[in-house]
Amino acid sequence: MCQLAHYLRRVCGARVLVLDLAEPACSTASLTRTARAVIPCGERVPAKPHTQTGRARTPRIQVLPGCAAHGLPSEVGEGRARYYANMRHLLRVVTPFVDVCLIDCPPLPDQRAVCAEANADAMLSPIVLSREALDSTDDLINGPHGVRNVRARLNPALRFFGLLPNMVEDTPLQRAQARVLQAQMGAWLIPDPRDPDGFLQMPHLDAIAQAQAAGVSVLNIAWRDAAARPAWRAMRHCFDAIALRLDCVAARGPGAGTEGEPGVNPVPVEVVRV
Repeated sequence: MCQLAHYLRRVCGARVLVLDLAEPACSTASLTRTARAVIPCGERVPAKPHTQTGRARTPRIQVLPGCAAHGLPSEVGEGRARYYANMRHLLRVVTPFVDVCLIDCPPLPDQRAVCAEANADAMLSPIVLSREALDSTDDLINGPHGVRNVRARLNPALRFFGLLPNMVEDTPLQRAQARVLQAQMGAWLIPDPRDPDGFLQMPHLDAIAQAQAAGVSVLNIAWRDAAARPAWRAMRHCFDAIALRLDCVAARGPGAGTEGEPGVNPVPVEVVRV
């Protein structure tokens, strides 16, 4: 989630809002560790988009933890319809001022995750290659709170990008788990543009953990440490494919943004539940 937010700001030139509904709010803690991301507190929202200042249109990351969002308590309780309506209202209010809203959710069957799916344009599900995670993928897709049911009953327009194996290691156990995942859920994995028989996966790399702890993009570390550059390339490969599905990557060419420099073309508003 955090590295995707950094990527969208740095590479796609997007104004990113991270709505952090997870507990603990790890995305908020990481993203606000430096001044590169801020929690919007007490800022007056302009009445009309055209009144925004140049700074308001500058690519940036803002973080809104659920506990600080009015009407989005940590426990949904019996007020599911009100929670859904409050989230929908919040997303409508921020739409003119952000390009992409990433929603970090607790795992299903938490009702906050269901409300996020009901309001989102797209959904991406990172998973780890473990027996427990593999057992839960069927519920994620086919369960009473799964993607199929949410699309059928609440949000027919929801696009499920698929499963993204995360923290993958090149070990016999992980390779065996990957084969099981591909056999059971191959239709829900994200195709790898470089490998017609493969799927996208995020490797387990020390540079990612370092960047998360420092609250920065892996690109920041890659600039200083050549050993971290393979981590950035692996991450960039995954995020490029995801951004293409979001229609977020500006066309490259003379005058277009380069790696680490925001592009100048606007990107469409997307709400992604991650």
